[in-house]
Amino acid sequence: MSSGKELVEIPLAEIPPGVLDGIREKLWTFSAAVFAVDGERPAHRGTATCVAAGGANYLLTAAHVWKSLRGKRFALSLDADRLLIPVWRDFVQPQILPGVGPEEWGPDLALIRIPDIVASDLRRVKAFYNLDRRRSEYAEPARYDRGLWAVIGAPAEWSAFGPHDAVLQLSLFGSWIVKACEREGLDYLDLAFDHEGRPDLPQSYGGISGSGLWQVAVTRSANTGVISWTDAVRLEGVAFFQEFTAKRRGVIRCHGRKSIFQALEGVAEQGLATDERVQPREPPARS
Repeated sequence: MSSGKELVEIPLAEIPPGVLDGIREKLWTFSAAVFAVDGERPAHRGTATCVAAGGANYLLTAAHVWKSLRGKRFALSLDADRLLIPVWRDFVQPQILPGVGPEEWGPDLALIRIPDIVASDLRRVKAFYNLDRRRSEYAEPARYDRGLWAVIGAPAEWSAFGPHDAVLQLSLFGSWIVKACEREGLDYLDLAFDHEGRPDLPQSYGGISGSGLWQVAVTRSANTGVISWTDAVRLEGVAFFQEFTAKRRGVIRCHGRKSIFQALEGVAEQGLATDERVQPREPPARS
């Protein structure tokens, strides 16, 4: 029996603000802004996705975001008006996707295992996307011609940074167009953007590096024309590079699901043990 809903491409301008707000809030449930705290004030570096696999908890982000976190600790912003959560580098175990290539192809993906005590702090506000439960779904070929594809984060040019705090403009960027390819054994997804007639879009997407790339089912009712979405969102990649392919058009390049699971396999090969040590506490900074 037909559900009366059509999974078709809908002009973004026609999607009700309430639908987009709901998608943004859902994706932010799995996401956190990443800050370096080695200087006098926290410095925004990008975005990470909270994921779980094999009984462990991780931050999934771009490798260049992780490498930019100097000093003894970094911090995570979970929501507006909440204190940053400090994370000590000595208590995390990063797995960097191996390989060397041009910047536009990376590899540029990091899977950072965090202690249970940090994950417990995050779970007060955030959810961890369970990759184990999704493995059977990932065994099926992805449908790149279906659903809205979206990344979430705070572009640097839209955010304000003061001597003691930072105000991030959290935004959802979506497109119906994503193109897939493989190179040197890794998979990539290019999320298309078009700035033609869109002065409201940022000139640069710097600041959303490390964001998850999500596939969201957005439908229009064949009977009523009502547009809705399902919260069964799918994590399909990690953003790490932007490129203009024309004057006003370009892509946000992401590592795909194959790359994510390769990083997970690297963790398994290392046989990393759970670290239950308690982190030292210091007064956190404000986001």
